[in-house]
Amino acid sequence: MIIISSMMEVSMKITYLGQMCYLIEAGSLKLVTDPYLSSSVDRPDSPRKYPPPMTLSDIMPDAILISHPHGDHLDKTSLIPFYRMRRRSFTLVPAPSADTIREIGGEAVEMSAPEPAKLGESWRLGNVTVTAMPCAHTELHRDEDGCYRELSYLIEAEGKKIFFGGDMSMYDGLLEAIAAISPDVMLLPVNGRDWFRTSQNIIGNLDSNEAAELAARSGTKLFIPGHHDLYDFNGCPDEWIEFSANKFGAPLRILKPGETAEV
Repeated sequence: MIIISSMMEVSMKITYLGQMCYLIEAGSLKLVTDPYLSSSVDRPDSPRKYPPPMTLSDIMPDAILISHPHGDHLDKTSLIPFYRMRRRSFTLVPAPSADTIREIGGEAVEMSAPEPAKLGESWRLGNVTVTAMPCAHTELHRDEDGCYRELSYLIEAEGKKIFFGGDMSMYDGLLEAIAAISPDVMLLPVNGRDWFRTSQNIIGNLDSNEAAELAARSGTKLFIPGHHDLYDFNGCPDEWIEFSANKFGAPLRILKPGETAEV
């Protein structure tokens, strides 16, 4: 475990910024997940539906959490201008993508988790602890060294637990592992997957039913969806998310871009 200590009281706020990008504020510390704050993966026939609510340079995060190397999660267009400011910030990233972060000027913290459905390496900044867990983006993927290419993260501060899924699908043992953690908040993708998108090399995620059932069966107090409203070709209507949450009894809150929830 890497520890950087400071003493401070911690309150938690979560602001939705689009796709799987969330600003998580714990006291004076700011963490940003999967910052896609550009238009770098736009299609000519399907641009993003709303502009980025803010940039990394606006936020000035203390840490950035990257779940995997796809362009709407590890977005060089969003990261490079911030790294050029030379403000110290740590980028937590699956070990196979650490060199990519270093090549564009970031200070990479290599994260790993050796066993499926088990918590792995932890990192601490002040009163905030971030722990990695292997993530299946349709399937579990390892590199030649056995390190998982995709990770989810458990973020803990002041007795609260936030589970950030990144791009994820279910796999054996994951439900039980998350239920044992009993996260207070779950940030989960809901855009789903299908043959048509897969044929266009759009790798899918949980759909709204799977995400809602996972949230309900994990005992979370708050389920905030992501990856649903930015692109018409790869989203999920609010009505579907609400239907799924009602079906499984998940404690849903859909945040609009730039909207904040206090937890």
